[in-house]
Amino acid sequence: MTTEGVGATEERVHRAESADGTEVAGRVIGQGPPVVLLPAGPGNSETSWRHVVPALSRHCTCYLMDTRSRGLSEHSTDLSPQRLVEDVVAFAEGIGQPVGLVGWGSVLWSTVVAEKPSAFSAVAAYEPGASEKGEELAADFQQAFETLAQFVSDGRLIEGARTFVEACGDAGVYVDEDLEQAAFAFWEEAAPEIPVLLQEVEQEYESDLPSPTDPSVLSRVSVPVLLLCGSSTGKWFVDSAQYVADQLPDCRVDEIRGAGHFGPYTKAQEVAEELARFFG
Repeated sequence: MTTEGVGATEERVHRAESADGTEVAGRVIGQGPPVVLLPAGPGNSETSWRHVVPALSRHCTCYLMDTRSRGLSEHSTDLSPQRLVEDVVAFAEGIGQPVGLVGWGSVLWSTVVAEKPSAFSAVAAYEPGASEKGEELAADFQQAFETLAQFVSDGRLIEGARTFVEACGDAGVYVDEDLEQAAFAFWEEAAPEIPVLLQEVEQEYESDLPSPTDPSVLSRVSVPVLLLCGSSTGKWFVDSAQYVADQLPDCRVDEIRGAGHFGPYTKAQEVAEELARFFG
């Protein structure tokens, strides 16, 4: 089931029913080839892509999709990887034609496209993180998430967000450009949805599905893929992008000059132009 509403201000919202009956939704902005943009980190899709959409929407119809329990979508306690995949598939199929798919950081797109390739025409991803290239960071990430969870349990979401960003900076995941220009602002604005991210991470650890960057998954992504990577980003993201590219049948990697991991904030125009050329 899908619906699309138009309000008094010509605002459009696309809605779809996921496999377990949970409603997922997202605002629709612009005109041109349809492109579904996935939320990044703890943010909803509007928070994640607000700086990119004004330029991209002049060339593409941007579907700012929120997975369950985020943004406009219905709340659910089941945030397992399989449910998130089902959310994206239902949302995309409801548009009625193969669509482009855009991710940032997360590699949810790979499992989605591997499972339902007919629903998608192409994929673009900004700096996907690959666990296979993060063995040296595993303990740092685990400690950072455990500390974040403690702050959340104490109701101190903003402090938790700042502490997590600082930990990512100390580990070299976020570079100075990220810390100075965007990381704190993004995580603080998205703080109300940090509990959702923590539940997703916990349920991903408990899942028996292969990692989204496992070669068995990436090798099944048959559509063209564009990977974007900032020229000033941290080593883990550079290594991850190259690793993911090496596993994909049809992929190219382009650089966003002067950008770190928060290029969709700090170099939004450049990111939008790359996406518009690729999907257009």
